[in-house]
Amino acid sequence: MELSKRNILLFFILLFVIIIAFFIAKHNQAKKAYSSELNGKVESLRFIGRGEGYLQVKFAGEKEFNSLCIIYVGSENKDDLKIGDSIHKAKNSEDYHIYRQNSSGNYNFFKILKNKP
Repeated sequence: MELSKRNILLFFILLFVIIIAFFIAKHNQAKKAYSSELNGKVESLRFIGRGEGYLQVKFAGEKEFNSLCIIYVGSENKDDLKIGDSIHKAKNSEDYHIYRQNSSGNYNFFKILKNKP
């Protein structure tokens, strides 16, 4: 099969459209994560492939990990978020307020984390 200029041009146009669609989808997801309110108790955590120190949270009572709750804890501070902690994120905020249970069973404010370093 001979590559004509037309086929090469169509290939690059298709590639360009795919790249633009990918960036639009990522932007929409980031915008949705910023404007969403989150509340829940951490049931499970998993590291994700954004680099070292990014955790994705699964809240109690949910079937899947929450794609909007990705928190950066860093490589040294892996104990900043534990199973059983409670998370609150207000609308239009990047701050995740972490509450940890004390010995009497009450939740007290522990730390503020973000979804980026």
